[in-house]
Amino acid sequence: METAKIKNAPALAAVIATLLVGWYFWGPAGGKLTVLNESNFSEFVQQFDGAANDERILLLLSPT
Repeated sequence: METAKIKNAPALAAVIATLLVGWYFWGPAGGKLTVLNESNFSEFVQQFDGAANDERILLLLSPT
């Protein structure tokens, strides 16, 4: 049973990677990711608050 789980791990990782790539290119944002900084933060706040009735996804990544 343990070897079956190990044998399926690469296939599962490949499926997950494929889904993530598909989501990146054809998801709601259509591959349009934005890096937030001080110069564009106010624009982000306006767009985020303006889409209160729509789906919103915010992904925060930290290098630490």
